[in-house]
This record gives sequence, structure tokens and C-alpha cells, in this order.
Amino acid sequence: MAFKKKFTILFIPHQRGKIKETKVSIPFIASLLIGLVILFGFNLFLSWDVASHALEKLKLSRLEKENNYLEAKLGDLNSAISGLKEQMVDLIQKEKNVRMVFGLPEIDAQIRELGIGGPTSRQSVDASPEANRMDLAEFDLEKLLRQARFEKDNFEGIYSSLTQRKEFLDHTPSIMPTNGCLSCNFGYRVDPFTGIRQLHSGVDLAADIGTPVYATAEGVVCSVERDVGLGRVIKIDHRYGYVTVYGHLSQIGVTLGQKIKRGDLIGTVGNTGLTTGPHLHYEVYFQGQAQNPLLYILNSEFQTN
Repeated sequence: MAFKKKFTILFIPHQRGKIKETKVSIPFIASLLIGLVILFGFNLFLSWDVASHALEKLKLSRLEKENNYLEAKLGDLNSAISGLKEQMVDLIQKEKNVRMVFGLPEIDAQIRELGIGGPTSRQSVDASPEANRMDLAEFDLEKLLRQARFEKDNFEGIYSSLTQRKEFLDHTPSIMPTNGCLSCNFGYRVDPFTGIRQLHSGVDLAADIGTPVYATAEGVVCSVERDVGLGRVIKIDHRYGYVTVYGHLSQIGVTLGQKIKRGDLIGTVGNTGLTTGPHLHYEVYFQGQAQNPLLYILNSEFQTN
């Protein structure tokens, strides 16, 4: 049979020596080849195992570096969030102070919470601690963004309110119309020309002829005329219900329809109309009703004759 056949292997030395021979059977050769294949496979397995461990170690090293990097970034993010929280608290306090100073309505504390649906914490028992920390950081950041948008809207509202208030104040009489002394107050008196007790609807400010007269608020000149009693007279419409009157002028420096700013020179003190001497007759009306002009003069203390 073929398995009983044998092969002769000769061993011939390079130098002089005796030639040796040995006989091997086919089963022996097959066993030897199988052994070599097994040995090669084992070595290959060992090499693959070593390579797999090395690759796994490399991956673990890389993941560790990435994890350390992310940990550092997460720490920086949490630090930044903490700083933003402090700034937001300071900003909210400043907004409250502004509202208090200007008499604006406060924001309800519950509205400031800016609550949203769902749990206050998004931690999961199945997630890693790092993932939970990242979720909490993201939650805090989203809340800060909502607060920032809320405060932006609040300050825009405050700015709008103060702008409207400034517009109103700019058109409200508030300064001395001329450099003079109070010679006649607002109220009932006996008219020096008629002898009849009647309302003196303004104040008289005695001053030399030619003394400058200034507009007491922003507005538009609505009347420039010569009146029997007030002589040369200017009326200014300040909107919001306010009108001021400047009488007995010697010179008029404005025209009908002219826009006026507070402090603009509009004329000079005179002695025109019915007067007992040079002075400015100054009136303030609100919604058609005569007001005491002294209540609308904030920049001077008066002297009386």
C-alpha cells in the first residue's frame, strides 16, 4: 500500500565525511507537516493576540487622552458657566435697581424662574458620570441662554419706557425763562389797570429791557402776535398738553411753526402792552388749565422786589 512506502533521505556533508541516510514513511512526513502547520498556526495566533492587545492598549491610551481632554474642557465649561451665573445675578440686580429708581413695575419672581417642563435634573442612572455632568452643564447653559434672552427683552422694555419718559420730560417746561426777579406771583390779585380782583394766570419776572428770554421746553411756536394786554407775545406748544406763553417782549426771535429746543433764545424782555415797567409775563398751561409756573421752574431760587 502507498502508506507503507518509504523515502530515503541522504545527508551529504560539505566536506569529506561519511554519507548518512535515513528512511521515513509517508505517515511520518504527514505528521511532521501537520505539526509544522499547527506550530505555524499557534505562532500566528500568538502574534495576533499580541497585536490585538497592543491595538487595544493603543485605543485605550487614545481614549484616555481624549477623556482627559474632554474632562479639562468640561471643567472649563463649568467654570465659565459659574462666571456667567454670577454676572447674570448682578445683571438682574441692576435691572431691579433701574426699575426701582424710575418707578417701573417689578418682574414677578416666579416669572424670572423661566420654568420649563420635565425634571430639574436630567441625570440618568444608565449614563456615565461624565455624560451626566455634560447633561447638567448643557442644562445650565440652556437656562442661562433663556435668562439672557429674557433680560435682553426686559432692558429693551426699560429703554423704551425711559425713552418715552425722556420725550415727555423734554417737552415739559422746567427752567427759568429769563434772568429776572419775581415781581408778581401766580394767583388772584387786584389788576393795577382795572382795579378788579382777578386771576393773574402767570408770573411776572422783572428784568432790564433786552434781557434774553429762553424757551423752557422743547416744542413748536404756535403763535407770534401783538396783544393789547401782553404786547409782543409768543406761544409755544410743547405737546403732551403743555403750552407756554411769553409776554411783553421787546424783540421776537422766532417764527410761526418753528421747532424749539429747551434753552433756545426766543426773544428779549420788553415793556410792550399794558405794563408798569419792563418785565416778562410767563404762563404755563396744561390741558388748557393755567398752572403755577413756579412749579415748573427747577433751576433757580427767586428773589422778589
